[in-house]
Amino acid sequence: MNRSLNIIVTVLFIATSCTNNDNTSTNPSIQLIGLSKQSMLQGDLNQDSLLIQISFKDGDGDLGWGSSDSRKDIFVIDKRINLISDQFKIPDIPNSNGKPIEGELLVRLFTTCCLFPNNIPPCSAPPQYPFDTINYEIYIKDRAGNESNHIVTESVQLRCN
Repeated sequence: MNRSLNIIVTVLFIATSCTNNDNTSTNPSIQLIGLSKQSMLQGDLNQDSLLIQISFKDGDGDLGWGSSDSRKDIFVIDKRINLISDQFKIPDIPNSNGKPIEGELLVRLFTTCCLFPNNIPPCSAPPQYPFDTINYEIYIKDRAGNESNHIVTESVQLRCN
């Protein structure tokens, strides 16, 4: 079974803050804004997808490694199996010279397979299991290795047939 999720990340908006707020944490923080839809058709290719909109803040502006670096900084966990399903890069963010930044990320998650009990193969379509439910847990890390809070999406229904 193909366990990886294909994810495309797009920076929707980035604002560099010019304020010197001493209360701003150097640990990044994220918040779930919303999902584009509540259900997807299962699949092991890119048959369906949904968009997850996330806001972020970082007190010292050190998010993203840049396009020339291969290190990943966004992590997605499939809560059905509690394992990292994929990790990927934050797009290039302009240097904020250590000042706080905030903005939004738009993450496209491609569909995955339904999982079934009793050793029924994933991505099959057994009539007794027409649906599966999935939640995603997401967090980010900055260049200093500081981990953000973890957010969990609302349930997404996978249509198994």
